[in-house]
Amino acid sequence: MATPNFDRDFGYLLPFMDKVAAAAADLQDASAREELVRLVAEEKVRWERIRSLLQGAPGQSGGAAPRASASKAPPPAAAPPLARVSSDGVNRVAPRESGLTVGSLKDSR
Repeated sequence: MATPNFDRDFGYLLPFMDKVAAAAADLQDASAREELVRLVAEEKVRWERIRSLLQGAPGQSGGAAPRASASKAPPPAAAPPLARVSSDGVNRVAPRESGLTVGSLKDSR
């Protein structure tokens, strides 16, 4: 393996994504709840694929991730288009209006 071991990082990342998906239950808007759960599930599939690639799995020339039996959530049939490639443009143009923040997601209470 040409890259360092990321097990510790994935040990934090994947449970964090589970917590974000669980937080969807607190959203009042049903469509927002469904979208959040779907987005997190799709991200987990992507990160599981990234993890397998880092561990030496062969890459796909077509760009589609194979169905991995170790993956907990099945990959989507076709990944939905992203809203934007990067949030950098949003932050440069209107950092306050974007609603993007940096910092802890925990309550400070």
